[in-house]
Amino acid sequence: MKPSLRILAGAAALLVLSITATGCSASPYAATVNSQVIKEPSLYSTLQAWAGNRTYVSDFDSAQASAAGQSGAQPLTVAGEGPGTYNTSWVAGILTQMIAAAVVHQNVVATGQIPSPAIVAAARSVSEIDHPGLWEQFPAAFRQTLANQLAEEAAITPPSVAPATLLGLYRQYAPYFFTQVCVIQAAAFTLQQAQGLVASGIPGGAQQCYDQAQFEQQSSGFQSAVMALAVGKVAPAIRTSYGYQVVTLVSRDVQAYTVAVQRALSVAVLNAQGTADSVVTRLLAKARVRINPAYGSWQQSQVVPPSQPQSSSPTT
Repeated sequence: MKPSLRILAGAAALLVLSITATGCSASPYAATVNSQVIKEPSLYSTLQAWAGNRTYVSDFDSAQASAAGQSGAQPLTVAGEGPGTYNTSWVAGILTQMIAAAVVHQNVVATGQIPSPAIVAAARSVSEIDHPGLWEQFPAAFRQTLANQLAEEAAITPPSVAPATLLGLYRQYAPYFFTQVCVIQAAAFTLQQAQGLVASGIPGGAQQCYDQAQFEQQSSGFQSAVMALAVGKVAPAIRTSYGYQVVTLVSRDVQAYTVAVQRALSVAVLNAQGTADSVVTRLLAKARVRINPAYGSWQQSQVVPPSQPQSSSPTT
């Protein structure tokens, strides 16, 4: 199992309040960031993407329960007190992340520091490493959003983590730094047939190439098998719903240890350590932010949840 680079999202305050998990209120905005509006449907969509990932919720709740046990505080959870609600402190943490992503995007557009294809590819690789065991459980569109956000932050943030640390991580996770993998694959109904294909080198198999997004759509068994292969090697038979699959790795287009990779890794390490990115910190300090009172207030560059429980928002 891959060790994690990430730090679980959430706010520091451990208030057990709740808001409705679905629907939209009469007020159309969750927050305004300079001239940009983060609308409530966008916030709810993001909340649902995180909360819909069972592994994330389990990991988050367990980590918070452990931390609360050591401090004696009330544990923070994703779910709120009532059915179909979210904890407002957790919501505040997610909204803070969205605001940070907004100010980064605004800076990228204003300065023309658009992420290069190399940074985007590196960010997607690091995002998968950064969310072990749960990356594939996110909707495809949300995976792309997370990768794009990391790419934009990496584009404006020079590496600040020790070079030896970054190089060590790159070497540790080398198979994940690719832009495309090509395989020859074939299917078999029985294990005996599959083992025969393995032994013969998959004669007559079809060649298929996958970019990063396409590769993520394959089964976890397929991904694990291909990740473990050296070029030219055949994987043991992979069990599928219809029988078995056999693959041999033809090629892997590797991302070299470039500045793009270093930038993406550096940002991920800072986030995992809970270390503030100085570039993002400065942007947030200058930003004009207004929060819908239903979700709290903006204090010291973060969303602070409401001090009193909010009534459920009308659903639509």
